[in-house]
Amino acid sequence: MKVTDSLGDTATTGQLSITINQALAITPPTLPTGVVNVTYNSPAFAASGGSGSGYTFAVASGTLFPLSIDSSTGIITGTPTTAGTLQFTIMVTDSLGLSASTDNLSITVNPAHMISLVQHVSGSSTRNNSMSSPYCYFYQLPGLTTAGNSIVVGFTYQNNVTPMVTDDIGNSYTIEETYFDLADGQSVGIAVAFNIAAGARVISLCFNSDPGAFVQPMATEFDNVTGIDGAGSATNGTGTAASPGSMTATVSGDLIYQVAVSLSFNQSTFMASSQSGVAWNLLSADLMDGLAGQYGVDSSTGAINPTISMGTSQNWISAGILLKPGNSGSVPPGLRIVHLVHENVPYHVVSGGTGNPFPNPLSLTFLSSGNLLVAMIGGGNASETVTGMSDTNFNTWTQAGSPFVIAGNDTVQSYYAGNATTSGNLGLTLNWTDTQGDFTIFLYDVAGAASSPFDSTAGATGFQGTAGNLTMPFMITPAISNEIIFSQVVWDFNTGTGLQGQLFDTNTFSGESLSGPEPVDENNGWGHVITTSTAAVSFTWTDLPIDLPVLNWAANSVAFMAGN
Repeated sequence: MKVTDSLGDTATTGQLSITINQALAITPPTLPTGVVNVTYNSPAFAASGGSGSGYTFAVASGTLFPLSIDSSTGIITGTPTTAGTLQFTIMVTDSLGLSASTDNLSITVNPAHMISLVQHVSGSSTRNNSMSSPYCYFYQLPGLTTAGNSIVVGFTYQNNVTPMVTDDIGNSYTIEETYFDLADGQSVGIAVAFNIAAGARVISLCFNSDPGAFVQPMATEFDNVTGIDGAGSATNGTGTAASPGSMTATVSGDLIYQVAVSLSFNQSTFMASSQSGVAWNLLSADLMDGLAGQYGVDSSTGAINPTISMGTSQNWISAGILLKPGNSGSVPPGLRIVHLVHENVPYHVVSGGTGNPFPNPLSLTFLSSGNLLVAMIGGGNASETVTGMSDTNFNTWTQAGSPFVIAGNDTVQSYYAGNATTSGNLGLTLNWTDTQGDFTIFLYDVAGAASSPFDSTAGATGFQGTAGNLTMPFMITPAISNEIIFSQVVWDFNTGTGLQGQLFDTNTFSGESLSGPEPVDENNGWGHVITTSTAAVSFTWTDLPIDLPVLNWAANSVAFMAGN
């Protein structure tokens, strides 16, 4: 929230910036919790060269906790000792003795700790595919974890088998809630790791035996989550409102985490809960696979019964847990991917389709909170392309470069919305030339991008008749040192397992056909990197696991700049 006074001065409290409006009462929203000071800062004073020719400051009044002010800089400090509303008046006097004041500046403070979403990923369903030993689904968070944070993993699977969750640096996960719906043969579960180490990324959702079909995970990293608050809950039902049942919060500020599965494995819409006193946010809303997740921060104690609403009445299962707030971890600064959504859009049965055309226009939900939205679209078995994208916030979606298509089959293209207006239930519409191919869409929600973020794009098609790594014949040279570059490749055969020197985003599962196609990312390659220099970036897809050439391939990369 920003309102500007004639002096251009700002008041900063913790993580929230506001600008004081002279002689006008303003009440900003409740501050991020954990506020320890209040700062009033005057760029007008700094520009004037000091108090002799500029402005001096004084606190005319203040309540709730003591304030002190440096009259030469305009910096006010104070430490809240209790929750409440701080009201104070600031007098600003210039070198001519003329004074202006703010009237009844009200700031609500809470010494508790705010829980923030750091990053979230939602993978595609295995659909009708079974697994083989070790019965694992391997997937990646968008970025590396931050020390002290917590990871919550939600998932669904068939049969009444035992789930286990691990990651690539050994954080300890506990299964907090599972539920098996005997009538429908589908299960749902939630696992949590607290006080995690930095640098984790690859999560393994494994089972003690074949879980059957329709395995699908999500994972979310939060800061300031420190433990479980009481028992979770889970159940099944039918209708348009999926709920795990009632849970009881013993402390104020609990994080509520809910997973719901629409058991026809598709859905028209998902909507977050609307109970008062809770700030609800959808995390996942996969209409193609029927998996949804949400979280909320409860401002009170007592019973809570979260609900995810569905546009079509279906059988459903749902699980939920409560997590206690505390002082732990942080949100990393700068460019970061907040949400990464894997969307499977198939036609053929082997790719998880029904043999019927997929919808055109195609409707998806893209939960987002950053300022740059990117869609990396790749597939094959027919060379359909997206002719245009739009969303419910009326953002402008632009194709980055042009599609790359080879042999009427392997196809890649990219769209983006810069300076985007994002929301927790953003609806997307994609228009296609046809609907009888098998496609995967990676939707990236990026925070910290420039208002005009697009830098450059490059791509190519080719043929590689020998087994081994695949190096692209193009590079991208960033215009500035701090950029995020997204890449994708689609090929005829084989499976990629890495992007050299960058973060690999493709998910896999044990037992999948290594020459595909499969419903989980179709054995193709997706990845990204956040640059630290303006050196040219090359792209080598690594460690192809079997002795088959990729044959035809199509690939592209797109670079976007960070904001100041």
